[in-house]
Amino acid sequence: MPLPRASQFPLSITSFRRRLVLAAVVIITFIYVSSRLLKLSTSGVPPTVVPKQDEAPNTSLPTTIYKPGTPKPSSQPYTRTLVIARTLNEPISWLTEDYDLTHDPHLTLSIYTVDDEKSNPSVPTNKGHEVMPYLTQIITNYANLTDVTLFMHAHRWTWHNNDLLNSDAKLMVQSLSSEKVVRDGYMNLRCHLDPGCPDHIHPSSPSDGEFDQLNRPEEAIVGRAWLELFPEEKEKGPPTVLSQPCCAQFALSKERIRAVPLKKYVFFREWLLNTTLEDRLSGRVWEYVWHYIFTGVHEFCPEEHVCYCDGYGLCFGGKPEFEYWFSVREKWRKMLRERDGLAEGEAEIRDKITSQMDVLQGEMDRLKASALERGKRPKNRATEVGRDWREGDGF
Repeated sequence: MPLPRASQFPLSITSFRRRLVLAAVVIITFIYVSSRLLKLSTSGVPPTVVPKQDEAPNTSLPTTIYKPGTPKPSSQPYTRTLVIARTLNEPISWLTEDYDLTHDPHLTLSIYTVDDEKSNPSVPTNKGHEVMPYLTQIITNYANLTDVTLFMHAHRWTWHNNDLLNSDAKLMVQSLSSEKVVRDGYMNLRCHLDPGCPDHIHPSSPSDGEFDQLNRPEEAIVGRAWLELFPEEKEKGPPTVLSQPCCAQFALSKERIRAVPLKKYVFFREWLLNTTLEDRLSGRVWEYVWHYIFTGVHEFCPEEHVCYCDGYGLCFGGKPEFEYWFSVREKWRKMLRERDGLAEGEAEIRDKITSQMDVLQGEMDRLKASALERGKRPKNRATEVGRDWREGDGF
């Protein structure tokens, strides 16, 4: 007996198979699209979303999770970007004409001239001192970051650079350990705690009943600014204290930058664009905000000798040895003040003091040279700062 043809059934086998195939295609397509959307939302590189002028940004974001980074194998170089905030009257030949910096294949310069409309890169407006170029750099390059980004001022030599690096910004850039930055995520480029640490700014109330308008003019307004920048913390109120070494120069790993959602940086820049605070105050407020954004702590005051050793390769052997060098320098400075106060007819005394100063200078030079040599060995750095190290590890 022959088998009946498919056309003899009310719902043919052929039609049924076609419907099964169509249903399978729909299900597979749905699963694929859903997985792509989920991957995009968790990739850490969301598209730029700038809130409309009449639309309040969504600041109800997940709590930032700060994870220590893992340095690359010692054979692999780090890509770096040096972000400079400057005005037209600040010379930058040390950046643009220096062979070492301009011929570094792994270093990109990003110089913002905030009062020049033709500057490339540029800022939306000149407001908040270095804050505007710093935030603009992050927002613009969020999806295309180098391994490490340094944020610095334009002057090469200044008092708030590191003493042991001759207060030289170029030397700081060249000596900075990218491994340290990647490990920690955030590094304040100034090693010296004063000014800024410890127990510096008191957003909730002044430390002595009155705000220090001369040395800390931002203290009177940072509490209000804090709640505007972090509205999710209104119930807790502003912190009782904020501390970190001055003066808004730091380095970040790309992972730490992306630990904070892009829309948060956009919100911060909108705050800066719209705040009624005068320029100098809005900038000063942010000196004690950066470390909180990138570490989650209110007080960020690392040991000075740890910063110098692990961050720049100047390892004196420990904290006592580090402090001894500065005690010798203080003796030298005391003698200098004494010599400068001598009358013209006291040449013999002047010569004696100068001779003693030369001895102290020689000791400082010897100790510093030894510290630099000691810092060339990765194990020495790890041992001095109390960090785990295994044979074969790099810096």
